Amino acid sequence: MNRPRRGYLRLLAVVGVLLSPSGLAQSGQIADGTWTLRELRDPAGTVSVGGLDAPTLRLLGTGISTAEGTQVSGFAGCNTFRTTAIFTAQTLKLRPIVTTRRACPEPQMTLERRYLQVLSGARVYVRQGSTLTLTTGKARAVFVYGSEASRRLVATWRLVGAQGDTPLTVTFAADGRISGTGGCNTFMGRYDIDDQTLSVGALASTRRACPTPELQAQEQRFLRELQNAARVEVSGAQLTLITRDGTQLQFARPVN
Repeated sequence: MNRPRRGYLRLLAVVGVLLSPSGLAQSGQIADGTWTLRELRDPAGTVSVGGLDAPTLRLLGTGISTAEGTQVSGFAGCNTFRTTAIFTAQTLKLRPIVTTRRACPEPQMTLERRYLQVLSGARVYVRQGSTLTLTTGKARAVFVYGSEASRRLVATWRLVGAQGDTPLTVTFAADGRISGTGGCNTFMGRYDIDDQTLSVGALASTRRACPTPELQAQEQRFLRELQNAARVEVSGAQLTLITRDGTQLQFARPVN
């Protein structure tokens, strides 16, 4: 009769650890994903950042302890960078950062230097929902989750110049789902975006026959090019998908 009681108490103890303040703090610090810089504060002043050229930070492995450490990469405002880092529940330390060596106008280069300096010196991080803050003690960088391109992508888009009465559309959802219509059939699948790099997985579609061979060929080509997408550019109500072979698909947001 006592065995179930001891097992029950052990279960309560485990639950207590998971719900303790320290347990919540540790589980809440997982920060994998792409983050976009919104504010940089250092001895030179405070800068608010926005737009597609905003620096980014991509983290992979913040919740896993390995010899290689967390993979760190991103866009610094002009150049891309990469390194690894050691993350604990609340602290971090980046190893030396490697960057490309592209030259840009001075405002971008100044922001890049300040951004990389804060990253290199950051020792504490705090994640609060969709906000991530890295601090050095004298400076800090505040990020929001996701890239600017990924947030602008989330919408329903209509292919420009398609034949037929039924529009060809694609919908990108915030949770990584992609769906739409090829003119004759509907489709669905998954996508992933890292800054402006887009990858679309295998698409499942219904199997209705199109009224004409031309519309059938158009739909097949549309689905094939979606799955071949490599890059995305969003400008206002216009979307351009660029495939791996350089083909460009132009979309517009439907008028509601």
